[in-house]
Amino acid sequence: MKLTSSSFFHFAKDIDTIKAILIEGFKVFYCLEEIYSTQRQVQHIGIPMVSFCDIPLNFVADNNYGSYAIGMKHSWGVVHQLVPVSYYPNNKECFSTKAIIQATNAFMRNRADAEKYRILGYSKPMYKIIPPNDPAISRDNYKEREWRKVYASLPPNVWKTEEEYRMYRGKKNTPKKQVGTSLKFGAEDIDFILIREKDRKDMIDFIMRGGFHYFGGKTVVPVTSDDSELLLTKIVSFDSLITNL
Repeated sequence: MKLTSSSFFHFAKDIDTIKAILIEGFKVFYCLEEIYSTQRQVQHIGIPMVSFCDIPLNFVADNNYGSYAIGMKHSWGVVHQLVPVSYYPNNKECFSTKAIIQATNAFMRNRADAEKYRILGYSKPMYKIIPPNDPAISRDNYKEREWRKVYASLPPNVWKTEEEYRMYRGKKNTPKKQVGTSLKFGAEDIDFILIREKDRKDMIDFIMRGGFHYFGGKTVVPVTSDDSELLLTKIVSFDSLITNL
């Protein structure tokens, strides 16, 4: 059984998010990430990024992100410089964790020297530091096999402290503010469009009835009928997938 997929998946909670990605590309947002902590305090940092994972489809039911996803070809991820996350134990005696502690201290001392804390953008504790309130959500970060497109800590996208991130985020019921330029793609770059069965007709209608004039954040060449027909072949039902795998 394969432990990784040949595609990079970006998961979503609903079909509207998938539609938005098909039109606008993958938007870049600050994400609040856990870094090294003690038993008394959890450290967080706000990093501009787009996240993917390469879990195989037979593991998709166990993901923490949702029942909707776009699976991108591996070659597309290489071109856009996706990097696999390095997972470390939250144990100050381990070499990898010591590197995280040093980088965290460097970030707190002087954010102008970004090279000294750049590792934080590509690192994550093996287990969520504080168990989530929802017991249905796994605490195992490692099994998510995350890949990231991380943006350098340079103006105007300087990495944020937790307090600065909270100010950027605002109220949770409002959309996040996009930063930078979306990751763009074409129809040929997609392996899968994963949706719930109840949304299949909606997605087909969206594609065939011209729900978008441009595709994947590209605003130069309009969508063609060939693009639409190709997209239809990429639709996969989450419900059927779970039933048959």
